[in-house]
Amino acid sequence: MRGYVCGLLALACALPLAPAIDARLLDLQFAVNRAWFPQPVQRDLVLVGINEAFLEGVEEPVTLSHRYLAQFLRAVGAAGPLVIGMDLVLPEKRYDQLQSRSDPEFDFHRTLLAGLLGAMQTSPVVVAKVWDHDRRHFRDIQLDYSSVLASQGEVVHGIASALFAADPDGRIRRYPDAAMQPDRTPFTLSSEIAAAAGVRQPWSGLINYQLGAPFQYIPLQDVLRLVREGRQDELARRFAGKAVLLGAVLDDIDLVDLPVPLAAWLPNATRVPGMLAHAQAVRSMLNGGLIAPLARGGLWAGAVAMALFWFGARLRRKLALLSLLSLGLCALSTALLLRGVWLAPAAPLLGGWIALLARAGWQSWQQFLERQRLSRCFGGYVSPQVMQNILDGGIDARKSGRKLSVCVLFSDVRGFTGLSEALPAEQVVALLNRYFARMTAVVHRHGGTVDKFIGDGMMAFFGAPNELACPEAAALAAAREMLAELALLNAESARLGAPALRIGVGLHSGLAVIGYIGSAARHEYTAIGNTVNVAARIESLCKEVGMPVLCSLAVAERLAGETGLSDLGLREIKGHSPVHVLGWAPSQPG
Repeated sequence: MRGYVCGLLALACALPLAPAIDARLLDLQFAVNRAWFPQPVQRDLVLVGINEAFLEGVEEPVTLSHRYLAQFLRAVGAAGPLVIGMDLVLPEKRYDQLQSRSDPEFDFHRTLLAGLLGAMQTSPVVVAKVWDHDRRHFRDIQLDYSSVLASQGEVVHGIASALFAADPDGRIRRYPDAAMQPDRTPFTLSSEIAAAAGVRQPWSGLINYQLGAPFQYIPLQDVLRLVREGRQDELARRFAGKAVLLGAVLDDIDLVDLPVPLAAWLPNATRVPGMLAHAQAVRSMLNGGLIAPLARGGLWAGAVAMALFWFGARLRRKLALLSLLSLGLCALSTALLLRGVWLAPAAPLLGGWIALLARAGWQSWQQFLERQRLSRCFGGYVSPQVMQNILDGGIDARKSGRKLSVCVLFSDVRGFTGLSEALPAEQVVALLNRYFARMTAVVHRHGGTVDKFIGDGMMAFFGAPNELACPEAAALAAAREMLAELALLNAESARLGAPALRIGVGLHSGLAVIGYIGSAARHEYTAIGNTVNVAARIESLCKEVGMPVLCSLAVAERLAGETGLSDLGLREIKGHSPVHVLGWAPSQPG
């Protein structure tokens, strides 16, 4: 339970990442649905763009483009659109004192005012207002303009917010509803264009970026050219009965980041003129509405429910199930998005994956602690090879033994009974411990497994649990090194005034039953069978034949090309038929 609480704490720490993950998943889903499930629009709007070519072709700066805006308003208004939206901020001043060099009699203020009034005779006009972050209010519009626009009544608010609601990563995904407006009013440039087109309601949700193809625009100078040419029929064809939006489409001014490319003239760019964000919001409102996100509370509840993946020990099964659930949840979310509902999958996915990974980490930590505990508790009782196999799961006390081909080694200290009677008990134990420490290290170096200590004797076997290329060669090499190590030990004992030791070593190869022997309460990993008995009997012959190392013919036959063994022929051993043995002794110096 403590681990589950730790997993929940990890989930709580990770959940703040969910909105950022959801945002990226949403962008991907918009792109997938646009590519594979395109949604055509029934009602669209026409964009008119102020581009670099227009600015280069006029003598006035854009803030003094009154005559061109007026011509646009009069001409498009006469064509009979549903609404004219302007993603432009009208001047704060009348500019009464300014004169045009080409036309000294030109009145900037009256001309634009007349254009507004002319357009409003046939169509509603909606103009953007922007927030002044320094002064903490919306920028003022010259009183005459604002009065004229306000005269349109409650059907449409002629001056509406152009404020965007960017997510923390800077992208525009959400519609800027009243809760996001500084003055808490629900009137935006998008909502008022939609209202003038006949769709008004309290809007809230996500802009639907699945709708429609990338936007094209008509350059403002082309509209003005049609006006100069008197092409009223062409103007009516392009604008009659449609929502029209005028705005800047410049390369470096008023750019915003969107989830998908929406500018046909910038096919791979998601950083595009802000007018396109307003236009896509209007598209959404005129074609089914905004996308409604599911309540966050249900998503957090889903995250807690998915955290139940902590329970259950079968990691592979949980991994497969969670992978399927994750794919299914993402597919469901993508399908619901086409129906105008956004199921944010990150919180439930984080809940499941953090629970799964936390449980895997917790289990790994517990296994590590258990391995450490086993190593501390049993490292001195079993051979390192047996200990490693226990830790790796290769040895299981619940499994039956296996019959394997091994080489068994028995060793014994000669004359130890008399030695133990002559020395104090503490000195006998200390001497034996020093001896066994050296001998077991030799056996381990050659890949053998120390089975047990029997008084002053030792039993080991080679070939289990770890496999060896030739157990017999390893066992004989270990026996030889045991004698060399004994010589070093005796030299140290002589300096300490302790007696020297002599040993005998017997080897035999064959099949033996390897496994746990004993009761449920007390058992050991050992080898039993005739091979073990014969090895013990061969060791007992060492004193009789005067050789420190004896091996059976079965061992010698596996030692291809081995020299240094003396053939001693058949020898009688207790409780068994005669055995053919061979002996080895280290060469004497000099």
